[in-house]
Amino acid sequence: MAATTGMTQTVNYIFLALFCLLFTFRYLRTFVSIFTWTFWKAVPIAVKPKYNSKDVTVLIPTTFKTPHELMSCIKRVLACSPAKVFVITSSKNVELVKDMCILNNYGQQDVVVLGVDKLNKREQLLRALPSVETPITVLADDDVFWPSSEYLDYLLAIFENDRVGGGGTRQRVVRLDRPDWINMLGISYLERRVWNNCASNAVDGSISTLSGRTAAYRTRILQNDDFYFYFRNDSWRGRPLHSDDDKCLTRYVYSNGWEIKIQPDSRAVLETIVEPDFAGYQQQCLRWARAHFRGNFTVMENETYWRSRKMWWGLYVIYISQWQTPNFLVEGVLYGMLFGAVGGPSVSPYFWLALVCFFLLSKNLKMMPHFCRHPADLKFIPALMLFSYYHGCLNIWALCTMTTTHWGNKQLSEDAQTRARPEEITELIKNAKDFVDGYHEPTPGHILDGPDYFLARPQAEDKAIEHLFDNFADTAQGAEIESTDSDAMVGDMGEVNLIDQCPAVPFDLLA
Repeated sequence: MAATTGMTQTVNYIFLALFCLLFTFRYLRTFVSIFTWTFWKAVPIAVKPKYNSKDVTVLIPTTFKTPHELMSCIKRVLACSPAKVFVITSSKNVELVKDMCILNNYGQQDVVVLGVDKLNKREQLLRALPSVETPITVLADDDVFWPSSEYLDYLLAIFENDRVGGGGTRQRVVRLDRPDWINMLGISYLERRVWNNCASNAVDGSISTLSGRTAAYRTRILQNDDFYFYFRNDSWRGRPLHSDDDKCLTRYVYSNGWEIKIQPDSRAVLETIVEPDFAGYQQQCLRWARAHFRGNFTVMENETYWRSRKMWWGLYVIYISQWQTPNFLVEGVLYGMLFGAVGGPSVSPYFWLALVCFFLLSKNLKMMPHFCRHPADLKFIPALMLFSYYHGCLNIWALCTMTTTHWGNKQLSEDAQTRARPEEITELIKNAKDFVDGYHEPTPGHILDGPDYFLARPQAEDKAIEHLFDNFADTAQGAEIESTDSDAMVGDMGEVNLIDQCPAVPFDLLA
């Protein structure tokens, strides 16, 4: 009997040791991230900064799928007074983009519209990069909204360190006035992603991906033939990659000995949008997951920086921890080990209660800042937790389909066509202009309520911003307007092309 009891205790101790090891391996990064998120300081703006907004050129590749979003994005970028803005789109839509810029009074801000024959974000960026004449290049998606006219000042602060070659800021998904669960999924994804990136970057400067939504680079890193070849010929198992551009840029910066820095200042949090329907959002998640695995495996195969002593923490949280998916498998193993160590819930209820509570807390930890801002969204916790398990299954599917290298939720061949037929141009321009005119700066004249920048918006202004997407007609697609000149500076275009195309357009409607 004594021998049996001793054997049972030995088995219990073995399971307990295994439980502690797996629990520590799985959740050490969680505890460290809490510390870094709490105590990480923003990069201050120098009294005499090395760079200002006039040292920046902004590149905005666009499909021109949603003209009103593009016009609003340009407006927010121009408010920061960069030296120049390049908008790169399909050659068939160049004239329409130029005309819309003029009608929104962007011509005086030195906006240049360039065209490419085939929409491809990499080729669009390479189309404009040789024309950049400033020391800093900022790449921005066409669906991001910079928070204020000081955004570039906060972003450029990271370049006070001469070892920094690229960087970005925090990001947030626009919260609808009455958010649905799809909106909350997008918010949750980006909140968690930003939390992870900020935490790892704070420890040793590592980051899985410097997001392409808005990223700044030293121009000399990108403006050379070596980068052009590297960027254009990126591939996965012999298949050319049209997506994963931000992964490629991150890899190139690190492999050339530069550092990447995230500016965590709450006054430099940009906003963006995600797919509004579940099918589109699911495809977006699959594309992100495939890019995540492809990018990490490419680094592990072809680079050495990821396993250097300099990035010891990134080795753990990015490249080793990527195998801790799906979560329900890891949690299932932990449950089994706990059962082997202390018995079932009826024998040791407090151990089981503590573990379940910890799982609940850990799954919602990274959303706590959002829930503090919007307590009403606590009702979405069950949906978010269920989707977290489903997302683990999506990760497995993405891992098995990494050879799928297209954009998934983006039909670029259709977007390359002319955005509107002549008879539809009036309504298209009016909608875009109304959208831009109705989009207000979030915080001018308002006092910050606490440390978070976005709490400065009064309720009425919040509603105005969050309803911007409600009343716009779907943009039509056609192929009747042909562009004869694929690049031009908006400020020096002469006669507005739309007047020739549609002499009966009642432009007084746009006033």
